[in-house]
Amino acid sequence: MHEGKHGIIDEWDGKPELFAEEDDGAGATSLKKGCIVMKKNNFLKVTYSHRNSEMEGVGAKVVDWIRSAGAAAISDYFDRVKVIREEDPMTPEQVESYAKYIPEPLRKKDMTWSEALAWTKNAVAPLRDGYPWLIDYSGFNGVWINRWRYIIDLDENVFIVVIGGMEMICQPEDKYSKDFIWPDKLVHTEIGRFPLDDIPADWIDRCRRRFGSMMIIAVDYSKNSEATRSEEIQEAGEGHGGYNPYDTDWENIKFFYGQTRYTEQISDME
Repeated sequence: MHEGKHGIIDEWDGKPELFAEEDDGAGATSLKKGCIVMKKNNFLKVTYSHRNSEMEGVGAKVVDWIRSAGAAAISDYFDRVKVIREEDPMTPEQVESYAKYIPEPLRKKDMTWSEALAWTKNAVAPLRDGYPWLIDYSGFNGVWINRWRYIIDLDENVFIVVIGGMEMICQPEDKYSKDFIWPDKLVHTEIGRFPLDDIPADWIDRCRRRFGSMMIIAVDYSKNSEATRSEEIQEAGEGHGGYNPYDTDWENIKFFYGQTRYTEQISDME
């Protein structure tokens, strides 16, 4: 049982407001933002989903891609996709080939990768199509704020669903304060784990029930060794123009992917 923005919640209460899309035009809502992670040999390739990232949106599209393509095809895509940085200029070929993923009124010849990411209607579509370039966000995820993470773990053959910011449930609105910094105010927590070849039809409901059953516990991250280690990784990445190459290693950055449970955080505190 925990205190939620809709009152005391013993378990998932069927209220979609906790998961529904919100957009007040200010860009401050968190529910629409997420990322899609592919993990192989403990190496991460991550792309950003700027909108519709809730489970019923991008989450369902990720699951459809997994079911239709299969783990072997996704593994092959992981190997051959070329990772690029958001700061890299788009070539005319890239601009032309990416245009189909954004609304027609926003298409232009001098488009940047930042604009392409922000305007992409469906972040799964380029992956599904085997698009040859991946705008990689693995180097930002330690400090980058988003609500949803969908992890295709090709090492463990599992699909993992992670939700960020459980503490926000106690707030009047599901928004991040500008004062929030890592890892003091926010934690990502796993709410679902399913075999890639057997994701159940009711996976969203299972994630909701898991989320609704969780306790919210105040944790002083500064006294937690896993969080401290993750902070050290972030500091080690300074000086790389905002991009941290150390974050591409799952073992280095797994704290930010919901792998550390609240109970582990408490037992690990000094």
